[in-house]
Amino acid sequence: MGNDEFILYIRKQNQKCELTNDRLGRLIWEWLRDQAHGKELENNIDCLWGKDAANIGEKGLPYKATQFEFDKDKLPSLYDYLNTL
Repeated sequence: MGNDEFILYIRKQNQKCELTNDRLGRLIWEWLRDQAHGKELENNIDCLWGKDAANIGEKGLPYKATQFEFDKDKLPSLYDYLNTL
């Protein structure tokens, strides 16, 4: 899964989130690494919605993302964490 999916979730759940995509990406990566045995697979991958989507921006959606491999059993805990951001 990619951090673009997680950032999209955060932006939809908390429209007042003031963290930039760079900061969210770092926080997501650190959580995956520390809590879910995460490994970075690929970075700087184009997001499916493309770089010209209407809501792209540092406090909107990213246009590039990092893909991760991690323990999928940790997804409920990850989403609990994302809800705090």
